[in-house]
Amino acid sequence: METYYKAINWNAIEDVIDKSTWEKLTEQFWLDTRIPLSNDLDDWRKLSNVEKDLVGKVFGGLTLLDTMQSETGVQALRADIRTPHEEAVFNNIQFMESVHAKSYSSIFSTLNTKAEIEEIFEWTNTNPYLQKKAEIVNEIYLNGNPLEKKVASVFLET
Repeated sequence: METYYKAINWNAIEDVIDKSTWEKLTEQFWLDTRIPLSNDLDDWRKLSNVEKDLVGKVFGGLTLLDTMQSETGVQALRADIRTPHEEAVFNNIQFMESVHAKSYSSIFSTLNTKAEIEEIFEWTNTNPYLQKKAEIVNEIYLNGNPLEKKVASVFLET
């Protein structure tokens, strides 16, 4: 009988990097709903308005970049996979990027008012420097070669 679809066999790994990456990713798995964010409220209240504004903008930027990574970045990298195990690793990464993007909203809803959250997202979505970074990286995702896409991903994440 002809094989219609192959099952992934984690007992026959072609590239040990796939296995070690999978193991590292699953060891570090977390969800924002399992972390008591309210424990940070006392420290948050001690920050100056300038510090609170900075934290909000940093998290807003991270939300934007994690969103792009989950929507465009991983898909662009997936186009160049070599093994089914590598695809499974990218599936895991894509999911975690979405978890990370959501986690910042959980932080915002714990520490900020609705008006402050709207202001953070307005800044994030209109900041010319952050938007230019997203444009540069996304352009590479859409038109770059496999190595350029991997480098862009590292630059986005660091």
